[in-house]
Amino acid sequence: MRKSSVLVLALIATPKTFAMNLQEYLKLVESKHKTVQALNIQSEAADDRNEASDINLVPVLTAGASYLSDKSPLGQFATLGVTESKTTSYNLGLSKRFSSGTNVSVFGQTAEIQNEGIGNPQFLQYGKFGIGNLGVSLSQSLWKDSFGHATRLRWERQEAATTAEKGGYDLQKRGLLVQAEAAYWNYIYSQDNVKTARGALERAKKIETWTRRRVNDGISDRADLLQGQALVANRNLLLIAAEDELETAKQAIRDNLELKVSDPIPDIQGDLGQKRSLNSLIEGPKGRVVLIEAYLASLEAKARSVVAKEVEDAYRPDLVLSGQYNTNAVEADMPTATANIADLDRPTAKIALNLVYIFDTDVKSAAKNAARKEALAARLQSERKLLDSDSSWSELNRHYQEMTKRVEAAEQIYKLQTDRAKAQNNLFNMGRSITMNVVDAEQDAATAELALSRLKSEQRKMEATARLYMTVEE
Repeated sequence: MRKSSVLVLALIATPKTFAMNLQEYLKLVESKHKTVQALNIQSEAADDRNEASDINLVPVLTAGASYLSDKSPLGQFATLGVTESKTTSYNLGLSKRFSSGTNVSVFGQTAEIQNEGIGNPQFLQYGKFGIGNLGVSLSQSLWKDSFGHATRLRWERQEAATTAEKGGYDLQKRGLLVQAEAAYWNYIYSQDNVKTARGALERAKKIETWTRRRVNDGISDRADLLQGQALVANRNLLLIAAEDELETAKQAIRDNLELKVSDPIPDIQGDLGQKRSLNSLIEGPKGRVVLIEAYLASLEAKARSVVAKEVEDAYRPDLVLSGQYNTNAVEADMPTATANIADLDRPTAKIALNLVYIFDTDVKSAAKNAARKEALAARLQSERKLLDSDSSWSELNRHYQEMTKRVEAAEQIYKLQTDRAKAQNNLFNMGRSITMNVVDAEQDAATAELALSRLKSEQRKMEATARLYMTVEE
């Protein structure tokens, strides 16, 4: 069993023992998500179909045996007075088409014929005799499929089509993984949000307790206590909302890992503050960064251009050179004819040159023009998608840089609001601040912390969208 499989099984079996990072989580999604599994199988099937397209180049073996009893008055030996003709025959053949467009076949056959009722002594030799033939034939297109031109075009088209098909499955798979990663960061954020809400609630309870004691001592007004109680109620409401959001995030993790409600969730851990370069998530050699969708469009355009060439080739005149050579053994019976089947005493040889020409009519021109126009349209669409891809990549990088600035600003705001809340608490404990100032400072600090976590989560999900890009050589 491979190491990755062992890791997956370990993570499933003991989800609370090992902390699962993003890469381990995505590997687990790939191994558990049935749609991802189906896409992998479909990709393998595309390779199989591509290989199976050469079925016409596979050697073909034919073999047969037959018995014929002919009492027809119109039979080939009926004019000799034959009342019944019996024929037993066996044949074996092997044919092969090569990528050069050459068709070659080798064949052999043997038969024994018995004719009953021959009255003319001159034809008694045909009462029973055996025949045997051993031959070879070949044909080669000299124009339409000149030495495998059509086969090479088909290979080129199928290669582009297969790559595009597999790329489509890969794009769907990447899209699922991007969604799975978004669920991962939502879960991490939701966990942090619950921790933040609980911490804020604890601080609010301390403020309420301190205010209650000051009211009982006659130092503060009841209005201050009500403010503290309102802060606790507000923080409790935020905690309920955060816990509900966490349950939703848990369900998304279960859906991606295809876990039951009763199954425990793995111990997923991650750092929302750990930035990743967009280029680090892009696969492929160094070169131009493009959307996978745009790359697939270029492959489709390439396949369309080859189709246009195939249509052009299909309507060419066909000049076929063919030849055949076979032996003819005629003996007293089948065993003797079979034994002498390779004798070259009485051969049959044939050579032929055949021309097939389709006249240049509007129908023929329309078929060619349609293929050319489809190829042109596909090329123009591909070029447009490549332009859109460049713009999309540029905008993604720009938004990412802007998001980085927003995160840095949010970190500064969070630090200032946290320091302010601590300062207000210290002043409040010394009796130099009112409850409202403390409550406002706590609210602002909690809001700043929540906003920072959300921005970091959005930045991590923005990084994940880079998986929808790839690099291609210029």
